[in-house]
Amino acid sequence: MREQRLDEKGRVRAPKSHPGIVSPEDTLGTGGTEADLAVEPIEGLQLLVKGQEGSISAVAAAPRGSMLRTPDMYMSKLIVGPGARGSIDIDAPVSENIDAIAAALGRKMSEITVAVLDRDRHESLITEIRRTGARIQIRPEGDLTPAIAVGMRGADLHAIIGIGGAPEGILAAAVMKCLGGEMQARMWPTQRSQVERLEEYGFGDPERKLTLDDLIEGSDVVFAATGITPGETLNGVRYFRGGARTHTVVMSTEPRVVRFMDTIHALEPEAGRRGFQL
Repeated sequence: MREQRLDEKGRVRAPKSHPGIVSPEDTLGTGGTEADLAVEPIEGLQLLVKGQEGSISAVAAAPRGSMLRTPDMYMSKLIVGPGARGSIDIDAPVSENIDAIAAALGRKMSEITVAVLDRDRHESLITEIRRTGARIQIRPEGDLTPAIAVGMRGADLHAIIGIGGAPEGILAAAVMKCLGGEMQARMWPTQRSQVERLEEYGFGDPERKLTLDDLIEGSDVVFAATGITPGETLNGVRYFRGGARTHTVVMSTEPRVVRFMDTIHALEPEAGRRGFQL
């Protein structure tokens, strides 16, 4: 049975996988080069259900054994783009991190925008950020979508701070590896059973600070995401009679490439005969 993710109040979060969907320890493929996969079929499930912006589907790959194996629980994260790489410390107060990010980017603290998930556990964090004068994007769901935006130069989002899913943290680490940003993290157990689970996964110290290289070793990473509903980086799926159009980003470290793919899919045979809609 898949382990249930509990929040800070011991409430059970809805599972993200069911029998028949890829689970940890599953093996895929027919042989050849072995790789670790991190998969997020739908980030922002409630966004998708409600027709709101920011839902995506994502996958990352790296050589076998290079991705940190984590239970399905929470992780505290601090993520910045390449311009602020080397300036953050998850152990430092929030105000010091925002000040350091602003200095690295040549901005005032009031010109820094931080993404935070809209959760009860972040009430004090949001208060701390507001005291610095920084702007806040309080997001209803998903910290992977903003990770892509943070890593892109010119985006009006400069950091992600807060607690989200650990599996999603591995995908965010893949994005930072590809885009040259930085991420620090720490596991965030809410139950004694989760501490014991971490020990089974090799976390002798559940409080250990995790760097980007702890999350994914090496420099051979590929990440891809497709928009499901419209977002700041990716368009959502757009349907027309007999077909659909999708928007995907594919990025890698070797070679360091970011490619956006705009694809038209003929879902019915007649779609191609009638001509494709742009």
